[in-house]
Amino acid sequence: MRQTLQQDQGVRNGFTLVELLAVLAILCALGVVVLPAYQSQMLSARRGLAKLELLKIMTRQEQYFLNHLNYADSLTQLGFPAHPYALTRDGNAAPASAIDSIYLIGLDATNRRYIATAAPIGHQSRDAGCQVMSIESNGVRDSSGTHETQKCW
Repeated sequence: MRQTLQQDQGVRNGFTLVELLAVLAILCALGVVVLPAYQSQMLSARRGLAKLELLKIMTRQEQYFLNHLNYADSLTQLGFPAHPYALTRDGNAAPASAIDSIYLIGLDATNRRYIATAAPIGHQSRDAGCQVMSIESNGVRDSSGTHETQKCW
């Protein structure tokens, strides 16, 4: 009697093609909305790594100045691996030719002043709002790109 009752109620297992297509359409719509926001957040987070690196250079330059009464003219004098060097996605210093590099970190210095720069490379180059960021010995922060400097820093 139970088997007959289940067959009469139309019990079925699985999904229809229409149900699967509806779920797929919803997922695609979510992807169109979420993916650009995710990519923007990743660019912003990696930009934060570059800002930290520039501040690290500034701190080391000021310590170097206290010890030597002039600024270092090379990143290697400050304990960095190369001049210039690359910053990777995980925030580590690497050779300029590293595959997962996001910024190229450079330094232009004289005895009494310097400018440290972070230029985006690789996928980070898509960050049109904040391109090359810099910090000077007098604390002035700058950036190129379509955003104002305050938004980048």
